[in-house]
Amino acid sequence: MTEEAVAAYVRSSTDKQEHEHQRDDIINWCETNGVPTDSIQWYVDLGQSGSDPGREQFLELTDSIAEFNRVVTWEVSRLSRLGSTYQRFFEEASDADTIVHVANGWTDTIRPDGTGKLIADISAAVAEEQRRKLISRVNSGVRRARKEGKWLGETPSGFTRNDQGYLRPIINPNPDEDGYLEIRKALEDIEDGASYNETAAGLTTTRQTLSRIHQDEERRLWYLEGEASNDDRVSEALADISTQ
Repeated sequence: MTEEAVAAYVRSSTDKQEHEHQRDDIINWCETNGVPTDSIQWYVDLGQSGSDPGREQFLELTDSIAEFNRVVTWEVSRLSRLGSTYQRFFEEASDADTIVHVANGWTDTIRPDGTGKLIADISAAVAEEQRRKLISRVNSGVRRARKEGKWLGETPSGFTRNDQGYLRPIINPNPDEDGYLEIRKALEDIEDGASYNETAAGLTTTRQTLSRIHQDEERRLWYLEGEASNDDRVSEALADISTQ
């Protein structure tokens, strides 16, 4: 093992979630605290939950932790949200005499003798409680919005979501979008035997999207019959085009 063998661990819950800031903070912390950055070995799990004990890069780091003098991570929750996995990691670090650093936490150093571990544990517990409260608030907001008939998530082709959050058909589309009537005409052409490719040629909507709509019996009726028997939010929106 070299005099300063350093590993860094980065985790994000989704592939799209920003993770470069974790790298930047880790590098900045190392430079500020005299930890060499040129030979950092990075372990990165993207699109992985902290409660998943089977993260490939995390397991690899845990198994090879004896090769490193130091392990740096952005915050304690990046290592694990599962108590048993979290504790095992620090036990392995302690057995290997490896120091763990946290770039963004209440304590920045957890030593093999346990110094800093209690503060790190408290920090992790507080962060997890804040996360649970945030999830609860988000879920409450989602339930309230659904109860009020508001549309959540990606809007269907030919529709938009107005300022109040309600689904509405696009009657006069902009040049870069397809309106409800254009999607309806495309589906009528498909019903008459046109291919998905040729039908999509004049639209911004892709052939894959047209195919999904056409093969979804319920959604197909939104356009061809102007009906949505299983979704009052869509039924209300379709009332706007009943005279078209």
